[in-house]
Amino acid sequence: MGDVSITPTCAAVLAAFDEAYAAFLLAFRAAPDDALPYVPEGDEYALGALPIHLQDPLHNYIAQLDRMLATDFASLDLNANGAHDATLKQQHLRLVAERPTGTDRPRILAELEAAHQQARHRLDALDDTTFRRTAPVIYTEGAEPYPTSAADIAGWLTDHYREHEVQTQAILADWQAREGW
Repeated sequence: MGDVSITPTCAAVLAAFDEAYAAFLLAFRAAPDDALPYVPEGDEYALGALPIHLQDPLHNYIAQLDRMLATDFASLDLNANGAHDATLKQQHLRLVAERPTGTDRPRILAELEAAHQQARHRLDALDDTTFRRTAPVIYTEGAEPYPTSAADIAGWLTDHYREHEVQTQAILADWQAREGW
């Protein structure tokens, strides 16, 4: 029997997206309020800024998906006028300055929940064919177009949650070691 490639359905990809979100939340909720403003040496973001950071790609990629759908998956240059790079720079500078505290936690988590649900709802509204359909997207000036689908976007967002779940655990462990926990 030959090599059989199994392509996960939209529902399976979204289940992984939700699982990664839940795992990030579990890691983040383990951090005491006193640890939220902590920025480890060599890092730029405070522990409490990570849920805020996760919201930006959720919003950005869903806006990109909406543009892909609106143009029927025509070529899309995200940085045609430099706006994409400028937006990313502004988001980064805003996050570097963030030092959330325990009183910010409920708001931060509610905003992340809303962004996650918005992305999930938008992705879940697609049939499997549309979910896999690609558009040639130029992400940075001078780069070749990258064939991008909603499935890719969901995968990238899932990986982003997982990356920051691990980072959250590492920052918390560093903070606990410094605090003598």
